[in-house]
This record gives sequence, structure tokens and C-alpha cells, in this order.
Amino acid sequence: MSVDDAPHVDERVASAPTRWVLQPTVAFAIVAGTFLAALALLTHRPLFALVALPVFGTVALGARRRTLPEELRSGLALGLPDAGAGVSYRLRVDVPSSVEAVALSVVTADDRRHRVVVDRRSAERLAGTVPVTHSGPQEIARVHVSAMADGGLHVSPPTAGPTAGTVVPPPHLRLEDLPIPLRVLGITGAHDSTTPGEGGAFRDVALFTPGDRLRRIDWRRTARRAQHPGELYVRRTLATADALVVIVLDDRDDLAADVTEWSGTHRASGGSRSLDLGRECATSLATAYIGAGDRVGFRSLSGAARSVEPRGGTRQLDRLRSTIATAAARGDVTERVREPLVPTASLVVVASTFVDDAASTMAVSWAGRGHRVVAVDVLPRTDLSTANRQDRAAFQLVALEREERLATMRAAGVDVIRWDAPHAGGPAVALRLLSRPRRTR
Repeated sequence: MSVDDAPHVDERVASAPTRWVLQPTVAFAIVAGTFLAALALLTHRPLFALVALPVFGTVALGARRRTLPEELRSGLALGLPDAGAGVSYRLRVDVPSSVEAVALSVVTADDRRHRVVVDRRSAERLAGTVPVTHSGPQEIARVHVSAMADGGLHVSPPTAGPTAGTVVPPPHLRLEDLPIPLRVLGITGAHDSTTPGEGGAFRDVALFTPGDRLRRIDWRRTARRAQHPGELYVRRTLATADALVVIVLDDRDDLAADVTEWSGTHRASGGSRSLDLGRECATSLATAYIGAGDRVGFRSLSGAARSVEPRGGTRQLDRLRSTIATAAARGDVTERVREPLVPTASLVVVASTFVDDAASTMAVSWAGRGHRVVAVDVLPRTDLSTANRQDRAAFQLVALEREERLATMRAAGVDVIRWDAPHAGGPAVALRLLSRPRRTR
């Protein structure tokens, strides 16, 4: 902890009455003093009584302490979250005049407990930074406060202080080459459509008709092919259009690389989890497609996160980023989920672990309706180092079922890629391969 002058937001305040109790060492002092006094009476040696006098004096000093309750007020403010640098926090404790020191216990998001004892002045201004390894909504810090007075003879039991949480935005990759739908139906954009219009690729050469622009006249073709005076030939092009992209995030579960954590009975470890990769995938694709001038929408498979209808522009990107960042594992994989609505001629990106049939069945269904579907596998590279024989057997069954679902999707025309080791450029290379022109239906 240190002093920090950086601006902080979202301050949480908690207050509780201070109930003073004697230190446990005082009780031991009473027992020791009584033992020494009794020993002096039994042995008729006043030396033991002289040793017991300071002990009883200390007990008397603590016993005359007034026990009226005093309020202990504490506040916790968080800085702006940053997935790379962590989340800064500022802690202040307003202590009564009778308090000499404050003991603080701070449990941070990295599951570490920090215990410090500070004086009155330092307790009014403490700061630090909590490293975060996951994105999304999470608790950043939880504080417990205890006061000390009379040189430590009196303490207050630890009281719950403020608890602060925030939404950590996921990082995003820079993607340049992206797949597009089988058909683009927008009015204008950066992609060539199959509709005659302006701004696109060359279509054919035809006779001049009313409404054609003069700059479209192909004078060389006219000189070679004109049969009658006044006959002109013009070059016709295809219109440009924007792509319609719908990102579907399977937020019903959040799986770690360690398979022993999948049952929820083991303590969570560090490292990227499936929803961390899923939020990163969705944010990266939304940023890239919006930057290319396309329309992007968002759907949550569990229905817990709000849906975002497909639109374009900077405000739409901000809306998508904030919605994707709040996606958390609130669903139940055992419940049946409703298939999200997808507009016609969309590119559907499904980010899921595919450990059950829901996401894969929807992907096959969308592909059968004429959509281009890209299935993104966001399951981290599994770690079996701490798994026992039963865990390994269960994982092998899950892995076989997963591979069967992935093979079924590929057979149905769904493009399957992995969002693994994103900082090594793996997803960017896979998306570049999918961006090659495909035959339209």
C-alpha cells in the first residue's frame, strides 16, 4: 500500500460502531499476576509479589478504559480498470480521536490477503494496485477494519468495511482480414455486392440508357462496337454494401484450463478462462468489423446479458464493448436455451466451449438457413497435471463428445477456428484464411 494521487471513482463507504475489548494478552497477564501473588503467599517470598505488581498495574490501566461505542468510518474508491495494468484503489479510514492505530485486512481480486497496521495519519490515505487476470465483472477488494487504543491494550473486533467491484474490459486484438457473409445486403459499405450500382467491381458493358452517368461512357468500346450514330456504351459496376455480423457469446459456463476446477469443488486458479477468451474474441471482432464500416450485433446465449441490435458507428462500438464486458457465467448448462434471433444474410460468429449440444446445434441450424457461420472454440488448453484417474476418464468422455460436435459442424459447412494463444497471432491467421472469397448462394 502507498499514497496515490491518481483520480478514483466509484467510492464505497461503510461505517460501524467500535466495540472495545481487552487484548487476549491482558487475560494472560491476569492469570500470570494471580499465579505470582498466590506463589508469594505460599512461599512467603515477597519477590514474587513485586513481580506481580507491574502486571496488575497494566491490567488496572486497561480496566479503567471507557467502553462507550465510537463510529469507525472507512471508504474505498477504485480507479479506472485496465486489463493490463490492474485496478488501482484508494482506502481511507476516519478514526476517532481515541484510536491510536488501525489494523486493516484487504482481500484483493487475486485472492491475496494483505494485513497492515498503520497510525492515524497513514490510515487516512492508503492506496495500491490490484493485478487482475480476468476480464468482466468481479470483486476487486474487500476490507475489514480493526482499531487499537491504549498502546494496544484495547482492540475492536474486525468489522466488515467497504467492498468494491468493477467491470474490467477485455483486451482486443487488431484484426485486418475478416470473413464476410455469403451475401451483403446493405445500401453502402466496403464490400462488393451482387446488385448493380456505383462504387463496386466491374460488372459488364451495356448500351447507354437514360439515367446512366456520362463519366461511365467507355469511348474505346463505343468506337469498336457502335453500329449507329449516337450509340454509346457504358461500363456498369456492382454496388458496395456493408456486412451484417451477429456475435453470439455462450456465457452459460466459465471453464478454466485445469479440468479439476470444472466441477466447482476446487479453488479457482489463475490464467485465462473460457469467458475471458470469449469476451476477448467478441470485443476484437466487434472492433474490427465496426472499423470496417459494417453493422454488428450481439446476442447472449444465456439471455442474461442484454442483446444489442446490429448497427454501425462509434456509439455502437461503445455499446457493444460495455455489453460484452458485463457478460458473466449466470446461466445453467442443464437448462434448455432459446435460439437467438438472427437477421437474414448474416455472418454469425458463435463463441463457445461446445461442451454441450446447445451452441453446436444452433450453429448447424443457422448454417442450414443460409447464414455463414463461424464457430470459435474458446476452451483454454486443458491441464491434466493435477487430475486423478476419475478426472482423466471424465475429461476423455467430454473431449470425445466435443470433437464429435466440432466434426458435425464442419460437415454442415460451419467454419471452426480456435481462439487460443491470441497474442501469438493464431486467430488472426485463421480469420485471414476465412476471408478469402467464397462462392455465393
